[in-house]
Amino acid sequence: MVVMPEQEDTRMDEPERTRPIRTLLDRAEADDPGQVTYVEQRPARTGVARLLDVAEGAPLVLRQRVALQDGVPAEFVSLWLDPEIARATGLDTQTPVTTSVRELIESATGRRFGRVAAHLTARRPTSAEVKTLGLARNMPVLGVLATVTDTQGRPVLVVDLALPGELYELTDAYPL
Repeated sequence: MVVMPEQEDTRMDEPERTRPIRTLLDRAEADDPGQVTYVEQRPARTGVARLLDVAEGAPLVLRQRVALQDGVPAEFVSLWLDPEIARATGLDTQTPVTTSVRELIESATGRRFGRVAAHLTARRPTSAEVKTLGLARNMPVLGVLATVTDTQGRPVLVVDLALPGELYELTDAYPL
């Protein structure tokens, strides 16, 4: 689970502590400090194309946002999605959305979110992450690359989340 050291309070809602992608999908951007930094149609990178089950180079909308905590950049969020879904939901504009991504997509498409498959890595930041998060080039980030599928198992969107390594720690606990 991803836990901010300052937030190890046991009163915190368990899904929020253990499921950063779920939390991200269920909150409205307009309710969080931060800003949308980039929205543009781009060709699908190899890895994103594979996760969304589209051809490499297929047109996708890339929406990027930086979220702040106590005035400090704490998350760099990249959403990759089909241009039609982006247009139908307003995710193709720089305006912060006032409803959660989950609600927007489910109401626009009728597809219910069913599952998130997330891959976590500790890695060096990309140049965009260095700039947006104000990191040193050698500062590690916790990268979360997640595919959100609908209840039928079809990919809906890809979330690429970068968390500054100095702000987060990875903790896991489970019964034996």
